[in-house]
Amino acid sequence: MKKLLAAMVLTLSTAALAQMDDTQKQNTQAEEQNKKNDPSRVKTGLDATEVAPAIKDTAKDAAAAVGIDTNKDGTFKADKAFSVNGTLKGEAKEGITLARQGLPDANLDVRDQTKVMLDGKKVEIGAIPEGAQVRAKFQLEGEEPVAVEINATSPKGTKKINK
Repeated sequence: MKKLLAAMVLTLSTAALAQMDDTQKQNTQAEEQNKKNDPSRVKTGLDATEVAPAIKDTAKDAAAAVGIDTNKDGTFKADKAFSVNGTLKGEAKEGITLARQGLPDANLDVRDQTKVMLDGKKVEIGAIPEGAQVRAKFQLEGEEPVAVEINATSPKGTKKINK
């Protein structure tokens, strides 16, 4: 009799556990379906590729709000430029590279409109010697930093250029 009673308890408990697993699975499936049908979930009907152009326009608006001009025509506004200091690294041609202590090198593009000064005199960009101390103002044109003004001081031991 004890064996029969033990077998019956074991069978009923196994059936109850199986029924609970089925109920839990059904509840999980129902919860997932409710999430999909949730009326508070916003359905835009837009593909991400349709949203990207709007994000780009928003980035331009945000850049304009903090004084970054993304148009090529408005780049050379010194009052809205960023500043960087460093030592001229290499030869100055279409651009300059400034070595900065404890920071990565700064690469600036130099344009025809860039105001270039060496020891207080207006010069061409190629006249600035390697090792000169440079204070530059720049703006971002897209993702490219463009020099607006370059003020350089000749390194000690070099001849000053009179142009």
